[in-house]
Amino acid sequence: MALIGAIAAVVLAIVFYPLIVATPFDLEDITIQLSRVALASGGVEEQQLDLRISFNVSNTSDFTLTTSRVDFELFADGDPVGSHTISYEDVPVNGRPALFSNEPAITLSDTFTLQYADDNAEMFNKILNGSEDIRWSVTGTASIESGTSFQEKQFSSEL
Repeated sequence: MALIGAIAAVVLAIVFYPLIVATPFDLEDITIQLSRVALASGGVEEQQLDLRISFNVSNTSDFTLTTSRVDFELFADGDPVGSHTISYEDVPVNGRPALFSNEPAITLSDTFTLQYADDNAEMFNKILNGSEDIRWSVTGTASIESGTSFQEKQFSSEL
């Protein structure tokens, strides 16, 4: 009977620990900004462009945090280009990008593939020709986590 009680106590401690010891971070302390959109590769022959998208993420809270996922929609000159996800969900928590408290911003980057279509032909050619006057913007959601808490941060940013 004592063994069953001990097992039950351990199970209850594991289940209720995150509820008891929640890390009280404020999402206003997390800043996510689009820092760069650059043509990485591709062309007319391939009918696609690979764009390197980079975000600067900073944390001014008192806690070290991490992110497991950043979902965003990319816009060029106000027109939707497409949506993409940067995911670290398959990476153990200790291997995900660390958002250290009051440290310089970290950069999260990934490749976004833009497929050629008749409705995006003008933007496709503008990007391919290296136009510097494209106004890039994003809106999205990032999953911000501590060891015991999880919150969704809405963000938007513009270059």
